[in-house]
Amino acid sequence: MAVTDAVGQDKDSQTSRSSRGARKQRIELGNGAEMPRFFLAQPGGSNGVPGFSKEFPGESEAIVESLKSGLSYYVVSEWRGIADLSGKRPQLGREAVRSAPKTG
Repeated sequence: MAVTDAVGQDKDSQTSRSSRGARKQRIELGNGAEMPRFFLAQPGGSNGVPGFSKEFPGESEAIVESLKSGLSYYVVSEWRGIADLSGKRPQLGREAVRSAPKTG
């Protein structure tokens, strides 16, 4: 029962947290512009710097390999900053960078 209470409380606190709305992950499969890439972490790690080993085609494969190996996995997306200076106030934003074709 405590879990149900906690979930209900969390939901209420999220709705009152921000008027901007919740963030949601967008994946645009049509042109691949916003598709994240999934990598298994390198064994051992190096002082908090992410090290990628094998890349996976989807998150489900990365999760399975993470469970098998005991290693974490990374989700990576690439963005480029853009600026619209046409109005009185500059508008800053981002656009997804299309990932290069995988080699090898």
